[in-house]
Order: sequence, then C-alpha cells, then structure tokens
Amino acid sequence: MIEWMQKHKKWLVVTIWISAIAFIGAGGFAWGVYDYSLSGNSAAKVGQINISKAEFAQAYQNEFDRRNYQQGGTLDEAQAKEMGLDQYVLNNLISNALIRNYALDLGLRVSDEEIAKEISSGRDYEPFRTDGVFDLQKYDQFIASSGITKQYFEEQVRQQLLTNKILGLLFPQLIAQQPLPATPLERSALSFGFALQDIVELEVIYGTSVAITPSESALKAFWEEHKDAYQTPASYKVEVVVSPAKSQVYDEEELQKFYEQNYITQESKEIPESIKPQVILALQQQKARVAALKEYSKLQKSQQTDSKEQVITQDSSEYSQEILQALDSGATGSVLKPMPLGDDFITLKILEKIQPKPYPFSEVRAQIQEEYIKSERLKELHKLASARLGTFKGQKVVARFPTQSEISKQQYRLGSLDFYTSMGLLQHIFDSHKSANYAIIGENAFLFRIVSQSVSPMDSADSYVGALADQVKMELMTKLVFSFLEQRYKVKKFI
Repeated sequence: MIEWMQKHKKWLVVTIWISAIAFIGAGGFAWGVYDYSLSGNSAAKVGQINISKAEFAQAYQNEFDRRNYQQGGTLDEAQAKEMGLDQYVLNNLISNALIRNYALDLGLRVSDEEIAKEISSGRDYEPFRTDGVFDLQKYDQFIASSGITKQYFEEQVRQQLLTNKILGLLFPQLIAQQPLPATPLERSALSFGFALQDIVELEVIYGTSVAITPSESALKAFWEEHKDAYQTPASYKVEVVVSPAKSQVYDEEELQKFYEQNYITQESKEIPESIKPQVILALQQQKARVAALKEYSKLQKSQQTDSKEQVITQDSSEYSQEILQALDSGATGSVLKPMPLGDDFITLKILEKIQPKPYPFSEVRAQIQEEYIKSERLKELHKLASARLGTFKGQKVVARFPTQSEISKQQYRLGSLDFYTSMGLLQHIFDSHKSANYAIIGENAFLFRIVSQSVSPMDSADSYVGALADQVKMELMTKLVFSFLEQRYKVKKFI
C-alpha cells in the first residue's frame, strides 16, 4: 500500500518546488567559489545556442542577489549548494535556450529597434525614464553601477524579447501573467495530495566520514578520462573593423530631420533637451551602421581598410553571444555582416579558427584532485547507503507537504535538518516508489524508510490550494512542450 501511494503521489513533487520557488528567499553568492577558467567557455550547448560560463555566472549572481534581497542576506554558500541552486539556474538557461532555438527555427527575430523601444518604453525599465521620457544618463549610470557592459545588457534584453515572442505563441497566459484555471476535479485531486503525510525513519551518512586519499596515478587516470572537459576555449584569428558611433559627423539640420522622422509624437518639433543626447546617439548609430556596411563590402572584395588583426576567444566578455555564435558558425575566410558592439558596429573577417585543446595535467592538477575526491566520495556514499538500506535504524520524523507560512518563513523541518536540506529530502521521499530508499544531497547520504502514511483532507476551495492547482496545470502543460523541445534540440551540459 505504501509503495502504491508513493508511486501515485510522484506528481506532487513539482508542486512543492513551484511553491518553494514562489516563497523561498536566498542569500549572496561569492564569485570565487566557481572557477570557470577551465573546460572551455561553455556551461552548456542547446541546439545551435551556446550558453557561456560568463552568461551562467551572471545569471547565477543575479539569482543570488534577487533572493538575497528577499531573505536579507542570511543564506550562505553551503546552504545554496544544498538546495542545488546552480543546477536550477543552469536548467533555467537551458529552458530559455530551447525556446530560443524553436523561435529561430520559426524565423522569429528581434531587431535593434525592438530592443531600443523595450529599454526606452518597456514597463520593466521605468527607472530609465524621467517624466515618462527615456533618460540616457540614467541608463548609462545603471550600466556603470551594475558592473556589466551595455552590449551584454542589451543582449539579455534581446534574448528575453525573443523568448517572450515564442511564449506568447505557445502560452499567452504566461505573457499576460494569468494562470491556466484548473477544473474543480483537478483542484480536488490536488488537495488530496497536499493532505498526504509519511512517518519516516531517517539516518544520515556524512560525507566527511568518508576519507579519500588519491594517488598520483589515479589522478592522472582521472584526467585522461575527463581531459576533454578541461580545455582551452575555442578562439578565432580575425580581421576587425569597428565603426564607432560617437565619431560619426552630423549637422543640426540632419539631426532635426532624423528626430522628426523617428521621435515626433506631439505638435512641437523642437527636440527636448532631456532626450537630445539619446537622439544624437541614435543618429550616429544609424550612420555607423552605414559605415560598417561599406567596410563589409571592402573586406569582401579584399580592398584596403583600417582593419586590425586580433584573436577573439569564446570566453570573451567583450563580445555578445550573437558575435561569438557568428564566429563559431562562420567559415574560415568568410566576412560576417556588421553586428552591434555596444553603441558601435563591428565587421569581422575570419582568418583562422583555433580549436580547443586539453590543458596539461600539471596546470589542472588541483582541480582534478578536487573533482576526483568528490567523485570517489560520491561512489563510496552510494555503496555505504545501499549496504545499510535494509538494516539501518534511524530517527522517526513526519514528512508532509509544508504550509505556505512554513515555506515563506523557512520554518519547515524534517527532524533536526535545516530548511533547505529538508526541502530537498522531501522531494526525494515524495518521488520514491519504494518504502525504503536513500538520497544524496550535497555531500551527505540520507537513508529513509516510510513506516506509515495517512491522509488529512484539505479544503479544495482554499485559495492557496486553488492557486497552486492552477500553477501545476500550467507547469504540466509546459513540461509537455519542453519534452518536445528536448527531443528536437540536443542538450549538452559541461558543468
């Protein structure tokens, strides 16, 4: 009976984490914890889209900062690792890349004009406006204070707009921020799931109790097996011509004409002083684009230009994903069409493509040792947990669906475990089809045996239950779409 009930409440796991994502706050992230200098530039590759480690690190930082603000900065690195936030962020990026692959296949694109319109008038960018008008100075101050480049920020806006386009086609409710209403029967079924609770016998095997002392030969063998994961980034020897916007010459008559064609919304034709710098830059960018097209033509015909030779690596933070992807897919000898580079435009001719190669063992030994110890300790934990699964005797605890208050205040506990470990283990307990099983969370193994189960029905008309039922229905429909996309586009994780 217990095993049958476990099997049929597996679907409830997604509800726990929808609820947790909605209400859990988290803390700050220390950049020094992860070393992204090895194994090339990629955190993952999804179809034709590369997710760089720099992009992952920035997304990771943003998520920690957001949750840190909600929580008040009380979550440390160990807790963050326990809850697997790194994989949560990576999976979000992969999901986003799956959607963007599909959007690109459908021919959906985001123009520079759409990006400019979104930043200058989108509801998410109100802080960039003064009296309802886009303020370039505020925008520049934000970029300077955020520690990112303007091109990186605008590339993120491009990706979000592309994602929104395809989501608008697949799930209009998401864009409108509306749930997909669950039926009364679905709400009733969900409320039954909330009412399940297990009496669980629990024991912990701590990873610190497992000593691993690697030999030099074992480390070298581990490196030989995994050296393709420790590679230099791909790089490209290119001929570069940058057409800077700020150096483009214009006169007042030309500026006025440009303003009237692109900005006039009232009877007055006078350019407001508050947006004049923005209008000037937009005109200069238009002229820079024309200049870049001329350089593109010269490079194609091998005519004399003011180009410079340089090497661009795939882990470079100076160039957008659009540029790096174009270099990756372009053929040697080809000239790439002009692309935005911050406020400017860049034209590239690929002279040589330099493939990644493994780092020597001596350069990555420290990281190899760390990964080896982690891998061997994990294997040993699995062995120990499997061997003790039928005989262990642990502490009895109650495993049940947490209330909204327990999640928002991080008060839910399984015995003496902390909140994040408790939430992770609860997922494994509810996901298990066996009455006795184990889970590896962080660096520890948790053995659990379900002793008994009971049901205390909840009111399916409860607003909290109803809201979660709506969310779960949307989640399950979204899951079907992503299952289709995952089969269509190959996903490779590198971290």
